[in-house]
Amino acid sequence: MLDNLKLYKVLSYILIVIAFIIGFFDVIFLMASLLNPSLLLYVFILACFVIYTFASYKFLKLCIDKNQVVKKNLKDWIKANAIVSLFLCILLCLNALTILFTSNETLIKYINDMVLQQPGLPKEITAAYILKIFKGISFVFLLIGSTGLFHIIFTFRLIKKYNSQFN
Repeated sequence: MLDNLKLYKVLSYILIVIAFIIGFFDVIFLMASLLNPSLLLYVFILACFVIYTFASYKFLKLCIDKNQVVKKNLKDWIKANAIVSLFLCILLCLNALTILFTSNETLIKYINDMVLQQPGLPKEITAAYILKIFKGISFVFLLIGSTGLFHIIFTFRLIKKYNSQFN
């Protein structure tokens, strides 16, 4: 269990960095959602991930590291936001795996169709260049999604183990 706790701490610190970045973009999306209210769903989902990350970090620091008793609402915050975060992480993984396992020819065909709809693109931006960026972003999304999934699973197990720490 000690090794799992070390892994959980490492995943927590990785997620803190990711949460800061996502939180920054979430604020931008929030401002953009004033013009396009359909973005509010994405703002909500990303905010839940950020809240989950910081709530689970608080759980780690107070309950696990310092063995303190905390209010029961921290557990509620973690669980509620973990469910939405689980949805986000599964979607990130599925989308990334779909792109990474789709053949390059199919993706280039899709990219060429997209490029035709964007007049005035510089000649340096080729389908191969966009494909490389597309695959790189997909790999990053896969890492974020899988890190989040593992962290959420660990968090649920630790909440059950440290249930007596919630008052």
